[in-house]
Amino acid sequence: MDGVMKLGRGVLFLPLAALIGCGPPDYTPVRDWANVAGNAAIYPELVTRPGVAPAVSPAADAINAMQQALATYLKALDTLAADGLLMIREDPLAAYAPRAAPTSPKGAEAIETLGALLRDRGRSLARAPQLRATIRDADAPVQALIAAMQEAITTLEPAETAAADQARARYQRLLREARDEPSRQILRDLAALYEAAFANRAAAIKNYQTVLADIARGHALLKERASHLTQEETARQIRTAEAELRRAGARLPRDGLGIAVPVMGAPR
Repeated sequence: MDGVMKLGRGVLFLPLAALIGCGPPDYTPVRDWANVAGNAAIYPELVTRPGVAPAVSPAADAINAMQQALATYLKALDTLAADGLLMIREDPLAAYAPRAAPTSPKGAEAIETLGALLRDRGRSLARAPQLRATIRDADAPVQALIAAMQEAITTLEPAETAAADQARARYQRLLREARDEPSRQILRDLAALYEAAFANRAAAIKNYQTVLADIARGHALLKERASHLTQEETARQIRTAEAELRRAGARLPRDGLGIAVPVMGAPR
């Protein structure tokens, strides 16, 4: 009987010891990818133009709101991967959907879905064990949000073209009115600087679209490998996606000058 009791105590004790000594899975690759993606998603320079005040058009504000919403979700993913609590009780994206809605109803819908998901995860005290389910549940609205952002970005092109044309016309007028060659040379130099700024800004916009595409592919990878996030091969694939995203993000300027490395000038 004593042997049975000892065996019984041993059988009961081992799982308890395993529970006490067992930490959360190592989701470091997911955490690192989410951190890089969240930083790259925030790019306010996208909705400004070189040499002018920040744009406040509905399209620009909608894009900025969608940037903020995507970055907030990615930060939450980073927190879960680190086995941290989200400390969320209400929808953390509630302020962004109304700003996106006039330009992008689909983007607003995706934000609302992600916000409800984050609210539910916060209220349920989700941590690392809920990471896989969160990735699966979030992928559809994440993909929809990024698609809406890409579509909204294309609406900026007419304003970009108009601004460049106005600058060219202004310098042409000033050149005609200039009274001496030194003045004309100064104007030509300034016009060349503006041409370079607008060309580089166009490249920066395309670079940001590449960043968004990389984030979309990276999140799709997380969903595809959600059941195997701790496997070595999965970690390798996530690290590769992170490296690609870092390269794309490195081509985005972090000032208001619109200066960027052209897409074809930076190897991937």
